[in-house]
Amino acid sequence: MNRLEVSELTVAFGRRRSVAVDRLSFTLAEHERLGIIGQSGSGKSVTGLAMIGLLPENAHVTGSILLNGQEMVGRPEKELRRLRGNEVSMIFQEPMTALDPTMRVGRQIGEVVALHHRDRRGGIQEEVVEWLERVGMTDPERVAHSYPDELSGGQRQRALVAMALANEPGLVICDEPTTALDVIVQRQILDLLDVQLRGRASLFVSHDLAVVRQVCDRVLVMLQGRVVESGRIDDIIEAPQHPYTRALVAAARIGNHPRGTRLPTAADFTEGPRP
Repeated sequence: MNRLEVSELTVAFGRRRSVAVDRLSFTLAEHERLGIIGQSGSGKSVTGLAMIGLLPENAHVTGSILLNGQEMVGRPEKELRRLRGNEVSMIFQEPMTALDPTMRVGRQIGEVVALHHRDRRGGIQEEVVEWLERVGMTDPERVAHSYPDELSGGQRQRALVAMALANEPGLVICDEPTTALDVIVQRQILDLLDVQLRGRASLFVSHDLAVVRQVCDRVLVMLQGRVVESGRIDDIIEAPQHPYTRALVAAARIGNHPRGTRLPTAADFTEGPRP
């Protein structure tokens, strides 16, 4: 059984119903890793937020998102909160926005665990420290007692990974989780995710083909809210079919181009406004 099945998903914003995602359909099997790639404004992050029910109030959503047979579209917020963290979780791009700056990191992770296990008594703090160790913290107890601004960018992102995985969700959505990090830390976080996401279904949103190639099996290429190409990641990179995909592959290989070479951008493929 597919863990996630998306059918004709459309997301529009505001009174004029500006379309961000247009009739998107895909399936994600248990244990499979799917990348969604595209430049800013392609609809990839909106897709990720729709999967977990975190779109703003002015979003108009139609279509279907089935998570383990449960419909997410139109589901009451109270029920969505029960599913978030337990069955599906998200690792965000910017940890200083995702983490509460007024709370110690260990307490924040502990509250996520306690929210879904209200019957548990004790042991949560030990579990928090264990998770911080599992995500590569060299001094997990110190990190647990630290505030977010006392940690480095890489440590904060590791804390977000621990928070997202603490309740062992079957589906993890990663929304550009390495974009704000330097190259060395980015590689460390990707290696961490490669290990920690094993055995789970994952949706990895990124603008970077090299990142997606490291952690995903398949990829959807999005342009203006629509999928223009999809398939196995190696096949897409080695033999891209759509002009926009070829542009993304060329951008990923920018070091191979002579200085001054103009590479295509998303604007070269703009189709104009849609009704």
